[in-house]
Amino acid sequence: MKKISFCLFATLLLFACEPGRNPAQEKLLNEITALEKQLLKAEDASKDKESALLLIEKTAQYAQQYPQDTLTPTLLFRAGDVAKRAKEYGKAMELWGQVGRDYSKHHRGSMALFLQGFTFDSDLHDPVMASKYYKKFLTTYPNDTLLATQVKQLLAVINVKPEDLIRKYETE
Repeated sequence: MKKISFCLFATLLLFACEPGRNPAQEKLLNEITALEKQLLKAEDASKDKESALLLIEKTAQYAQQYPQDTLTPTLLFRAGDVAKRAKEYGKAMELWGQVGRDYSKHHRGSMALFLQGFTFDSDLHDPVMASKYYKKFLTTYPNDTLLATQVKQLLAVINVKPEDLIRKYETE
């Protein structure tokens, strides 16, 4: 909760510092911020799915209208997180995919690609698609010291049944 509050505060601070936004852009940002606050109160996007879907829609609209805005990749990334928490996995993949495609150099680019693979792995239980995204991650971000090691470990066990992993670690 503290992490979410800090992110919200940082976003609001960025809104205040970014010059040159027109009134329509400011209005849309304010709507997105209000939806984020509402979801914070709910503490779980799946408990307020209507707000989550509206936030996703408004964020996609913002990204389409203002693709060069410095906030756009962060807003897309966070909307992907909201989509995942609302169990809208297809939307999450789409939003994170947009971050990875259109903003690959942004500091959230590598995490967006990782989360696509991880969501296929842990939530959708699709090892083929998870492997695809994990391998793409290693090709695209081979020097990512934070995630590359974890991705390699996940790839090593992706086709191993959980009970087999438990037995392996019990015998070690």
